Amino acid sequence: MKEAVFKSLFSSLKTRLIVVLLLNTLIPLILLGTVSYSFIQSIFEKKIEGGIRDMLRQTKIGLENAFNNMEYASLQLSSEGSVGERLERLLTSTSAFEQMQITEEIMKYINVVNFSNPNLGILLYYFSRDEEVKFQSMMVDPHFNLQKLPLLSSVKGEFFYGPHRTTYRYGNNMVFSLARPIKIKGYDQDAVYVYIETNFKLFEDLLNPNVYGMKATHLLLNEQGEVYYSDDQRQFPPGSGKALSLETSGKMNLDDYYLFKDRSEQGWSIAVAIVKRDFYSGFYKWLLTFGGVSFLCLFISILLALLVWRSVYWPLKQIRKEIHFMATSEFSRTLKWTHIKEFDHVLNEFDQTRKRIYRLFGEIQQKEREKAQLQLEKLMHQINPHFIHNTLNTIQWIARMNGQREIDRLVSIFTRIIHYNLAKEGGIVPLREEIQALEDYVTLQQIRYDHLFEVRFHVEDRLMNVCIPRFILQPLIENALYHGLGDQDGSIDLSIDEQEGYLIIQVKDNGAGMSEAEVVRLFSDERNEHRKTGIGIGLNYVYRMIKAHYGEESQFHIDTRIGQGTVITLRIPLQHANGGGKPSFEV
Repeated sequence: MKEAVFKSLFSSLKTRLIVVLLLNTLIPLILLGTVSYSFIQSIFEKKIEGGIRDMLRQTKIGLENAFNNMEYASLQLSSEGSVGERLERLLTSTSAFEQMQITEEIMKYINVVNFSNPNLGILLYYFSRDEEVKFQSMMVDPHFNLQKLPLLSSVKGEFFYGPHRTTYRYGNNMVFSLARPIKIKGYDQDAVYVYIETNFKLFEDLLNPNVYGMKATHLLLNEQGEVYYSDDQRQFPPGSGKALSLETSGKMNLDDYYLFKDRSEQGWSIAVAIVKRDFYSGFYKWLLTFGGVSFLCLFISILLALLVWRSVYWPLKQIRKEIHFMATSEFSRTLKWTHIKEFDHVLNEFDQTRKRIYRLFGEIQQKEREKAQLQLEKLMHQINPHFIHNTLNTIQWIARMNGQREIDRLVSIFTRIIHYNLAKEGGIVPLREEIQALEDYVTLQQIRYDHLFEVRFHVEDRLMNVCIPRFILQPLIENALYHGLGDQDGSIDLSIDEQEGYLIIQVKDNGAGMSEAEVVRLFSDERNEHRKTGIGIGLNYVYRMIKAHYGEESQFHIDTRIGQGTVITLRIPLQHANGGGKPSFEV
């Protein structure tokens, strides 16, 4: 069953062309796509990973520079710097004037340090024992407490905090900060700190996720590798205690994310989480483009297949049409060329064959026509017309001598009928002569029979000079008289008209009608049947004459119904009224 379906599908040339062109396109695309897939994916991954690592490294360096900048500033403000020395003198001085003078100097130096470092924000000294803030460069939140800030890492006694909310009283921005303990006589080791913050804009510039060109989430990890800060606290909540076990730097696969991490020598680490879908978005775009190009190639292949099929199908259709015309005997049709060399060669060979067949048909038809004419002449020569005419003339003379006028009239009509029917001068006569002979025949039959019947003629005068084969109307009337009316009264209508270049001859009676078997017998065995009635020539003679003169352009049709009568219709072309035309006939 499957084999039969497969054969039926691929039995069409159109299907084969489409399949071949599709395979011709698909095979290179599949091979190219298979080879390119892993190669392009690897290139995309390396390119994107390299870009992410570079951006992450730049972010780490920026943060390190920010912390280093704060560290350098804190050294200037510590006990190792000139400002730190002044702070120690201020705290140990007992002179109010000296204290005021030193305070002005400290504030001056703090402002110089702040001005010379635009990335720095608040600078101050913090006294942990009293939780007191002094020498702040900006107004500080009165609830500021250094111990409450989130510790990021500590290196060499320095403490790095953040990101956290600024200590500026009227600010909500996120900042990084540094606290360095300083040694002051009379104070404990961790009693006094230099506290420095980054400015507001630095945080946004350093941790800007848009620089990656895709959805990214920055993470800051403490020394234990735990998430300390996250841009997306829903996916990576800070302080969750979840450690990211990763080396100093590298790539980690986390469910729907790729995590890239880089560790700083200051003890903290920075990481960026990229959604896998966004990570491969460029590769997916390439796949989509490749798929679109593949689909376009397939579409073009189908169009090319249809174009090739059309260039083949139209000539094949034309050849099939020419074969159909030859099968229906349309030999005179002008051949239409396809303007394709190979197909025109086939058409030329076909045209030569068609012409040879046409000539053979003509020869056969001519022979059949001559044979029919010979049979008709043989039939006519079986009767000696001179003997019949002389005998009838003798009967007519005796009738006149004895004053028998009815016999004289009867013999006169019969003589004209015999003279017309046995005439050997040509087989084509004007319709006028055929009608006159038919009227004599009807008159003779009306004299012969006792029952009443009427024959009505419906012929236009303009058709009287149209030429038709001799002796084709009388057998039609004779058939209606003997087989239609029989011995009953009735009427017969003969109508002759012109329709679209054809002569339509119709004989209609209102008799008893005939069965199909009777119609067949009239054609198959009419010779014996008509020997008993009339002059012995019936419908088969009309059929043969029409066949010999008009061929396929003529029609002979009998429509009969029992109890309703019979209609015989003859259709012959006017253009062949001289007896020419193709020999063919249709009943």
